[in-house]
Amino acid sequence: LQWTLQYLTDEDAIRTLKSLASTLVIDTGVLIVKENRPFAPARLDRFQMDTPSGPNGRYDLTRTDMHHRLLFQKAGLIVDLNEMGLETNTYALVNS
Repeated sequence: LQWTLQYLTDEDAIRTLKSLASTLVIDTGVLIVKENRPFAPARLDRFQMDTPSGPNGRYDLTRTDMHHRLLFQKAGLIVDLNEMGLETNTYALVNS
């Protein structure tokens, strides 16, 4: 799942994650999630919102690592592995 949660409310993100988690194979299923994260010069402990520019612009919300982990927890998922890139976080999630 790549660059999807940033367009969803927390409630919708949790619902989506729960739905995906329900399809994972027991003991071996892994869900990979890659999302943008706040980056400099923005504060890294706050949400970052991008607003549209031009006719094809779109709103999106960049959540902090801590907030992503809260959403995963509420969806019944555990972070097994995490990789922090320059502007993204990638998570390997398993069912709790």
